[in-house]
Amino acid sequence: MRLPSGWCSKFQPHFLSLIFRELLEVEIVFQRIPGLSVAEAGVIFPDPLQRQELIELLVLTEMMVNPIPAELERSLEHWADALNVHDRSLVLARDVATQARAQAQSDFYRLFWMGEEDRQKANFERLLVKHGSQAWTFTVEEDPELSAQWRSLAQLPESTLGAAVWQHYQSHSFTTPGELGGANAALAHHDWLHVLGGYDVDVIGEVENAAFGAGSSSVPGSTLWFLGAMAMFEGGLFDSVVAGCQPHQISAAAGPERVAHALRRGKQCKQDLLAIDYFSVADQPLVELQEAWGIKD
Repeated sequence: MRLPSGWCSKFQPHFLSLIFRELLEVEIVFQRIPGLSVAEAGVIFPDPLQRQELIELLVLTEMMVNPIPAELERSLEHWADALNVHDRSLVLARDVATQARAQAQSDFYRLFWMGEEDRQKANFERLLVKHGSQAWTFTVEEDPELSAQWRSLAQLPESTLGAAVWQHYQSHSFTTPGELGGANAALAHHDWLHVLGGYDVDVIGEVENAAFGAGSSSVPGSTLWFLGAMAMFEGGLFDSVVAGCQPHQISAAAGPERVAHALRRGKQCKQDLLAIDYFSVADQPLVELQEAWGIKD
């Protein structure tokens, strides 16, 4: 989203150009194209899904700057209202625009897909009250059933997806999910994508993984995963429960290209990577699943 005075940062138009190149194979120089009114956008994008995607794109541009100009947030709200879009990403946008960091963290973890999985557990609200924000991502009380399920992966043949995920945990010295201090079931879910996509567990790898998963998925809160990752690790707008706040990581050398490419890989997938019980396919060969699901380099 560009203000009348111009872009808020050079990174915004650059990253948008990369996304359009990767996803649509078109070259757009966003610094030069003329602006579009919300009325014109309403005519060009009559479909509600198109309008939602447009607003999510505008939210993305907001997540790249800190502080967020009040004029930029007012413009986003005006567009969303005029296009009749009421997306969960707008909740996060309002939080970060007012520099409500704690509220932004709470709303992000509540509204993106991992939070949706957390809240399906019968005792989660009790865990959240007792242990605070750590409950969103970590095992804060031992879960023997979950840890046994994850440890069973060690028995699978070497070429399988499950064995590769178990090796992923061992190579990084991660505590087994279900054991105190390890990932909870929701956070552990995203590690299957790290293995399927080949993404590292450093900051840029986490953002790539979020882009990859969000690109593949229509699960509620999937796009918010990517938007939140950009807010934490580019805009520095609120803190990750796991990794804290580390701004300007995406605009570093090669970062934008890697994240845009991860979005493309996700969009190319034939399988929604967030809508599957991975334990049901853990015994299948990793390479065969990648081929069947259209996961390309």
